Amino acid sequence: MPAPAITKASVTNAISAAQACGVEVAEIIVSRDGTVRIIAKGTTNPLGSASQQVDAWDKATGNNNGTTGRRRRITLTSIMEIRKPSGKVFTYYRRKGQPLTPLPDLPHDHPDFLRAYADAKASGPKPNRRQPPGSIPSLVVACQASARFLALSDGYRALLTRHLDPIRASYGTLAMTGLRDRHISADVRATAAPAHRMRAWRFLCSFGVDSGLMETDPSAGATTPKRPKTIGHPAWTVEDIAAFRARWPLDSAARRCMELLFWTGARISDAAKIGPGMVDTDGVLIYRQQKTGDPAYCPWSCDPPAYAAKLITDRDLMHKALEMRPKQLTYLATTTGRTRSVKSLGTLIKEAARAAGIKKSAHGLRKTRAKMLAEEGASTHQIAAWTGHQSLSEIQHYTKAADRRRAVMGTAPEHKSANRAG
Repeated sequence: MPAPAITKASVTNAISAAQACGVEVAEIIVSRDGTVRIIAKGTTNPLGSASQQVDAWDKATGNNNGTTGRRRRITLTSIMEIRKPSGKVFTYYRRKGQPLTPLPDLPHDHPDFLRAYADAKASGPKPNRRQPPGSIPSLVVACQASARFLALSDGYRALLTRHLDPIRASYGTLAMTGLRDRHISADVRATAAPAHRMRAWRFLCSFGVDSGLMETDPSAGATTPKRPKTIGHPAWTVEDIAAFRARWPLDSAARRCMELLFWTGARISDAAKIGPGMVDTDGVLIYRQQKTGDPAYCPWSCDPPAYAAKLITDRDLMHKALEMRPKQLTYLATTTGRTRSVKSLGTLIKEAARAAGIKKSAHGLRKTRAKMLAEEGASTHQIAAWTGHQSLSEIQHYTKAADRRRAVMGTAPEHKSANRAG
């Protein structure tokens, strides 16, 4: 097979790609297979690498030991390779805080690869942490580097960051002294998640006042637009639980995840990390919640409290499902032993529920557990200890509804529960 022809354009493309990567071209080598390789002399860094700095001193002092002008291997940085189970490798250019940029499946010294690398390196916004003193962006940067911000849970930091970053990007060099509550209200109204954006503004302004960067808190008078009341994530019904159990056998990952979420009433961010090491010698599951940092307590193998005695079948089904899992550090780990991510756990439950004809989320199982405990006579504090709710007013919705339900029932009602759905 004849070797591909070498064109002037391919050589020019290789040279320009190398120069765009900051490489000073020393020599061009054209292989028989048509590959154009660039031999680099050095980089365009003003000070150069450590060896270049030594060469500069040798030249300045007349101490030429034969190393000046030698060829150097240039390493392309910020390259990520991801190997799929099929064995195929995908190459990306990675920049912190930016989406991955795919690169061609070519040798790293191929001119087309170098051109794509140079384009990826030159494109996209580069984070600029230097902001004018006294500006809103400088306040955001100081806030995100503060001990108060770093002490927050991972989830809450991520929530605030999703809004603080756009605030920093949107208001350029505007001075924080000119910020008024009407400005914050207008910004909040323009977002898809006004309640979360208001949390970010209030956290930011509170930090500014406490750190002495702002004299007053302009978020105090800001308002959030009123939204129609919704029920949020709907709770699962007894029929939903029965349909899910009928669709997914005990040895399936979907059933295992559902039963643990259902019995514990845990958030998916906590359920993903629950493991055997969190069960104490008395048979009580104790885990610290990621969202609030407070502990939650769930009867795992101990005798259940009186108000949960009729719900014990749910626990038995959970244990049967967990007995069929591979022995891992966490109960809901993947087949490879990795702790299941929050996103994948939520997606697993959602898709498995859809397959069973249920259009509800994992968080609805948490609501169902709180509702069932209230219907069995558990107090507000007892439910809070089990589910880890920090706001007692939220739990009172369940207990109030249960009290009203009991008010229209006989003295010895036949309670229906998900236990009979198994």
